[in-house]
Amino acid sequence: MPRRPTATLTAAAVTLACLGASLYASPQVIAQNMGRQVHAFSPLDPTTYPMAAEAAKPQLETTADASREQSTLSGDSNDSDTNTAITRHEDQPELHTADTDVQEQPKLPDEAADSVDPSSSQLLSRVEVALPDPDTDASETAQSAEEDLNVPDDVDSPDALTVIVNKARPLPEDYIPADLVELPSQLSTGTQTLRQEAADATETLIAAAQDDGVALTVMSSYRSYQYQHELYNNYLTRYGTTVTDEMSARPGYSEHQTGLAIDVAPASGEHSLQQSFGDTVGGQWLAEHAHEYGFVVRYPLDQQNVTGFDYEPWHLRYFGEDYAQHIVDNTGVAELDFGLDPAPDYTE
Repeated sequence: MPRRPTATLTAAAVTLACLGASLYASPQVIAQNMGRQVHAFSPLDPTTYPMAAEAAKPQLETTADASREQSTLSGDSNDSDTNTAITRHEDQPELHTADTDVQEQPKLPDEAADSVDPSSSQLLSRVEVALPDPDTDASETAQSAEEDLNVPDDVDSPDALTVIVNKARPLPEDYIPADLVELPSQLSTGTQTLRQEAADATETLIAAAQDDGVALTVMSSYRSYQYQHELYNNYLTRYGTTVTDEMSARPGYSEHQTGLAIDVAPASGEHSLQQSFGDTVGGQWLAEHAHEYGFVVRYPLDQQNVTGFDYEPWHLRYFGEDYAQHIVDNTGVAELDFGLDPAPDYTE
């Protein structure tokens, strides 16, 4: 059936309308409406087709490679060099940008942009890398971290093996260790008790000394608050306050109440509880080996201004092998090595 003229005219009108709309909604117009600049091309000009943009790729790569080569050859990392303009290929059109120090690479149609290797970009980004401080000594940092591991977390709780008791840090009057055990009779003079871990270490200590030909015995160990009260008052009557406070702790301020301290003497009884014990074979053996079994000489020579007590080579305190080793390797004084204040005098 032949088409009516009216219908033919209508189809032609629709075709013209669609063509006009497509021309109006070209990529350039759409991009401008979106605030985005693009490389426009004309259907009537083959040189503006996306394939022509692809042909520009080798030129871009050549320019970028030349820029990278120039940057590498300069060998200078000063900030002034990072702002140096990139050498532009003679045949490459000049890029017009807004007021900025960085040149913007030309915008390509989406089809051509997808095919461009990112490495060909003319933008040379400056990457900030945080480098280690050359002045930092790695060995000192490692040593500091290791020392921190040897500083105990708890020096306050009476039950802690690392509790510090001195003239500024008393124990509660009613404190009695819950795990006291009696030492074997062959290791001590009279009945002596200690906390379980300290008692086990004491047996090992005395046995090791015996193997080296040194005979030792424990003369004093755990003392209750009441026992220390009686002992202190006895000394006070005989020697007065000044001398007594240098040689004996007030009740509540004695390490013996922790159940972690022992007074050691030669099995012969000579030099017992005397500073001369430090010059004997037994005293020297303890100074050299006690820390291997978790003990330290708690009141070293010439440290009264820190510990509050005169030199006592016979008085050992159990801290455990790690902490004892730490103390011996450093100042030899628990207060200093555990970061505590000196306690030369009573605070109350």
